Parts: sequence; C-alpha cells; structure tokens
Amino acid sequence: MKRVLSSLMAVVLTTSLISGCGPGGNQSADSTAATSPVSAAVSSTSSTTPTDPIEFTAYMGSGSTDNWDTPVAKKITELTGVSLKIENSVGDAKQRISLMAASGELPDLIFAGTNLNLLLDVDGIEKLDDLIEQYGSNIKKVYGDQIKRLRWSKEKPNIYCLGDAGVGEEATDPTSGFNVQHAVVKEAGYPKIETLADFENLIKTYYVKHPTFKGKDGKEQPTIPLLLNGFDWGYFISIANPANLATGFTDDEWAIDPNTLEAKRHVITDSNKEYFKWLNGMWNQGLIDKESFTEQVDQYKAKLSSGRVLAIIDASWNYQYDVHKALRASGLEDRMYGRYPCTLNENTKYPEYYDKGYIGFGSGMAITSKCKDKVRAMQFLNWMASEEAMVLCDWGIESVHWKYDEKGKRVLLPETLKQKNEDKDFGKKTGIGQYVYPWPRYGNAYRDKTGNPVSSNTQEDVISNYTQTEKDVLAAYGVKMWKDLYPQKSEFQQAPYGAAFKIEGSMSGDFAAISNKVTDISKKYCPRLILAKPGEFDKIWADFVKDMEAAGVRDIESQFSQAVKDRIELWK
Repeated sequence: MKRVLSSLMAVVLTTSLISGCGPGGNQSADSTAATSPVSAAVSSTSSTTPTDPIEFTAYMGSGSTDNWDTPVAKKITELTGVSLKIENSVGDAKQRISLMAASGELPDLIFAGTNLNLLLDVDGIEKLDDLIEQYGSNIKKVYGDQIKRLRWSKEKPNIYCLGDAGVGEEATDPTSGFNVQHAVVKEAGYPKIETLADFENLIKTYYVKHPTFKGKDGKEQPTIPLLLNGFDWGYFISIANPANLATGFTDDEWAIDPNTLEAKRHVITDSNKEYFKWLNGMWNQGLIDKESFTEQVDQYKAKLSSGRVLAIIDASWNYQYDVHKALRASGLEDRMYGRYPCTLNENTKYPEYYDKGYIGFGSGMAITSKCKDKVRAMQFLNWMASEEAMVLCDWGIESVHWKYDEKGKRVLLPETLKQKNEDKDFGKKTGIGQYVYPWPRYGNAYRDKTGNPVSSNTQEDVISNYTQTEKDVLAAYGVKMWKDLYPQKSEFQQAPYGAAFKIEGSMSGDFAAISNKVTDISKKYCPRLILAKPGEFDKIWADFVKDMEAAGVRDIESQFSQAVKDRIELWK
C-alpha cells in the first residue's frame, strides 16, 4: 500500500555502470548501446554543466514543488541556465500517467512515482545507462556500488530512473507510529507505550477524566480520543500501513517470509485480522471519532490543530509540517504528538527501521523519449546530484538563509530557523526542501568537502528543533530522540530484495490489474470491519477473504513471490 504514497512523503563511491557499461556488467540485448536512441548523441564525456538558458517541462506527480519561482529555484536557474515548467498531480496520479501513455504527450522530465511502468510499457522512458556513463560523474559517485539497485527488472535490466531515496541515509525520527499528545503521557506519568493495549488504555483513561477540551479561544469542545485519517488516500497511511507495522511487517502490501521468500497479501493475513478486531473494539467503545472516514484532509488537520485530539495513527509527514507548526505557534506545545512503536503484543518488533538496504529503485527522476534535449537533461540531473546543488536545495542560499559559524559549522540564520519551525508555507516561500525529493542525492549521513552535512535533516538538527516539551518527554523516557524508542536497524537482517512496494511498481499487465482490484476491495472492506457491530466482524471478514480470492489474490501472491526471487538474482 505504500506504493501509492511513495512519492508523498514525505524523503532519504564511484563504480562502473552496470548493464554492459563496465567490468562485470550484465549486458543483454535490451542493454546494448546499439538499442539506445541517444547513443549517437552520447559521444564524449562532459564534466562541464552548460549555462545557456533552456526550459524543460517536468511532471513531478506528488513530489510536491511549486511554480519554479522561489529564491532557491531562481538560484538553480542562475547556476545552470535550466528552468522548469512544472506540473503536479491533481486528482489521481495514475490516471494522469495513463493518459500520457495513451496520448504520447510527454514532458521532458518526469517523476511518476511507482507508475513509471505505464510509460515503460509504451517506450516512453529513455534508457539512462549511456547518458550516465558519459555525463553522470556526480550520479555515479552518489550511487556508488548501489547503482546496481537502479536496474529495473530481470526482463529490462537497464536504468530508467534515478532513485528517489538518499544514498546513505541515517535514520532520524520515525515516519510511522502511534501518536499521543505530550499532555496525555505527562499526566499518566510517562507509562510504557509498546502495545496496542498500552495505547488504548492510555487514551481511554485520559478521555474519561477530560471529556472536553478548552481551546485557546476559551471555548469548550468535546475531546476526541482517537482520530483516523481514513478518507481517500489517507486510508493507506492511517489504516492499512499501520496494520502491517503493528503486526511486524513493513509498510507495504506484502508479508514476505524471510526464509522461503513466499509473499502473502498482508491485508488478509491472520495477524491483520487481529489488528482490525482491535480497531473494531475501539470503535464500539466510542473511542474513534465518527468522522474518521468522511472528513477531507483539511478538516482532519483542522481538528488536530485545535488541540482536542488525544491520539492519531498517521505518517508524521502528514501532520508535522502544518499541524505541529500551528500548535507550536499557538503555544500548545503539550498538544503536539510523540511517536510510539505499538504492536499487537510484546513479542512483535515494530519494523520502522527494518533494514531494506538502498530502496531508491523503481521510482525517481526519469527522462522521457520526447525530451527536447536528452543530453542537457542528463547534465542537469548530474548537477542536481552535486554537493553544491544539494546544499542549496536543502539549506538555501548562503548569507540569505544560512552561514558558517565561528567553528565552521553550517547553521540556519535565526530568522530562517524560526520561519522553518512556525510557517507551514516555509518551503513554498523559500524553496528550501522543495527540490530535495525525488532528485538524486546523498543521504543525511554524507558530509561535503567542508565537513558539514549536505542535508539539514541530521540527528543533531532534528534534536535542536525539538520543543522544550518534547525534550522533557523524551528525557522522562531516558532517550534523546523519538527513534530511540523504536527497535533499531541493527536488530533486523537486511532484506536482499529491498522494498516490496518498489518491486510491485515495476510489474505490469495482469498483475497490476489484479493488484489494483484487490486494493480497491480492501479499501471497501476495511472501514466496514472497523465499523461492524459486535458479533458481525467474523462474517464480514469471511466475505472479505472470499472476495479477495475471487479477484485473484492467490495468483498475484504467486507472481510476486517469484518477482522477489528474481529481484535478488538481478542484484547479485
């Protein structure tokens, strides 16, 4: 289910190119220079970025950007000559990509998320191997030996897009979790919050004592114990993905046995049934807000910003950049949310930091077959993979947004930091952070030639931006960061196949059609399961499994199991 949202999010050493471009390359008929439409144009290595003006059209999907009119965007154009005419997704991104595939009307550059396969099926995307070899010195340095993980599939072992995740990402704060207001845990004496039962008892106890909440305007309103973001795409990050994580599986649609590599659609596993029974119990106790499945996201966030919602189950990127800023600006720091790794039972590890290795494959910036200047486009992508570009995109303009302090450390100017923490439109106004994801880049562990991180999302920076209330809560739990409450990456074995949702994004044909169908069935049944009256749950669950099997779920489980094994072979 994460495949639907891989681009929302929130993001994260030199080697010879694979696919016939260097020693040990896995060359095939699909990867030879003779088959590349740009082979003739790629005749010599260029390490210089042209600066003559050119405008590229770019579809950025839900990789949220702007109209290329921010200070950072203007600086990029000044340094490269490139400006972008950007289209963002409006409505269903997959429908938009399907329309492009059918019409052949393509932009120069595209970020299609995990829908890129729709354009590959109609030869709408350029192979990048030769272009990277000739014009991608920065790109080769960034991806290093992980460049093999950019290969598309066993059938198409070429590079078609540059990975949208940072290479060498250092875990900072968790994206997922069961989120509780600081005021609630403080009153309870900072109890253990590790299981669903812990989470339930905590908010139930506080709600009984405080059935109403007095806002900043002095008005009393009903307290909301738990609010779900269950409308439209919110279903994935508030209902489906948390079910996977709470039962010990990663936040996509698959439960993969690490020993046999057999894959099951997670939503109809026994552990998922148990999770939905828990949500059903919460609903029948009156602990879940009745508008959880009907509110638009703006209405959902307005409730959170009021301070009267005790707990949520959501991705941090969906509330941190506007709701938290609104609460912080209103002086309601104790109504901001802490993140806790709750699972079905104490024997289940919450896999937020499950080690997937590099997961940028399958989605990222791509050059279309209709691009007006493919070489210039690659030169621009290569510049975006430079240290200079990454510092500019993540920190802003030197002396305008940041400076070096007396110790040589790169720091945001006080006014920039204040705006970043309090203004929900900070990125749109400055451009800072707007052109980081999904462009090729190092992760936040990388230090540039000055010894400073190219990313402003390091552990140190995250901690420095905590409110005093957050610091007090974390200190009470004996940790420094929210991530310290979670099982760490070292506690998991690395998945040799990367991220399951990225594998699914490279599949098409009947698989894609059936996968979409069973996802639609899931979206229909899961709210019904939560809202079921006592005694009705098991009957609805049986109907759910029956409809999923009739739609072909067992067939795609078999196909996906094989795709996982093929992915491991491809990356050897």
